[in-house]
Amino acid sequence: MKKTSIALAITAAAALGLSQGAMADRNDYQEALDQTAFANLIEQSASAGVASFRELQVDEERGTLEFEVEGWDAEGQQIEMTLNGESGEVLRQSAHATQVAPWGLDAEQLASLLDRASQDGFDRFEDIDLDEDGSVEISGFDADQREMERSYGIDEFNGGQ
Repeated sequence: MKKTSIALAITAAAALGLSQGAMADRNDYQEALDQTAFANLIEQSASAGVASFRELQVDEERGTLEFEVEGWDAEGQQIEMTLNGESGEVLRQSAHATQVAPWGLDAEQLASLLDRASQDGFDRFEDIDLDEDGSVEISGFDADQREMERSYGIDEFNGGQ
């Protein structure tokens, strides 16, 4: 009887652990943004001064959904910006001179990237990271709430510039 109780306790603990993991995934899915919301925040970032994007990420900070952006402004200054993920309000912004020449994708090119990723099965987006090696890494979720990651060549979206 004692062995049965222990086995049941272990099984219940394992099941509880699995259900908590599934809930965490579901929360991650809910925090990720659909294509329209992600594109709108890109446009709001561009309107607030980001000309060339290098990194975009959805993150929850202290109970608030935030959209974090790194890139360059039109004058070539490196810019970091955080927007409220729901309202689009700029929460924080900093710019500083840098020796690194601006590179990345503009808002229109990112819209094309989101279209392509949606065609490839993405339903919601968590982040986009452009690497100097010419790759664009996207992470998010498909419609079944499964995590997805995909890599594209930056030249597909910037015309080889």
